[in-house]
Amino acid sequence: MSTTNSQAMVSLTTTETPFYHDLTIEKLCYFLDISPKAEILIGSMKFMLNSVERLNEFLQRSTFAKHPLSLLTKMRKEHIDAHGYTVKATFVYDYYMDKRSALERLFQEPAHDWKIERFNTEYPERIYDTYLEQGKYSHMTQVALFA
Repeated sequence: MSTTNSQAMVSLTTTETPFYHDLTIEKLCYFLDISPKAEILIGSMKFMLNSVERLNEFLQRSTFAKHPLSLLTKMRKEHIDAHGYTVKATFVYDYYMDKRSALERLFQEPAHDWKIERFNTEYPERIYDTYLEQGKYSHMTQVALFA
């Protein structure tokens, strides 16, 4: 008795999202059917998706995400891992040069005045130490409670 091996060919079809050179937050919200009433989500998107490349990346990855907010959270964490502060002295220097910009880089979220006012300290060393204690994905208001 002889046996033969038969191979079945499987054809996968993929749809690739095109790159939009003129993509804006408004167009992205339209494509993803995000209501203009979702002000908090859209505000976070405006901060995190600050280039055409980031907007297109979000659009591409959103086809696999359950909800835009979960994808935005994941992208925030990835950005902290890739571009966050790893040296306290660098944060301290940046803080004294431009407090708002340094806090936004540290937390990867908008540093609104009301958030900055929640800090009970003006010492960037204390803010950075508290940030490390709370975890690198902590939010500004969380760290402000303990700094």
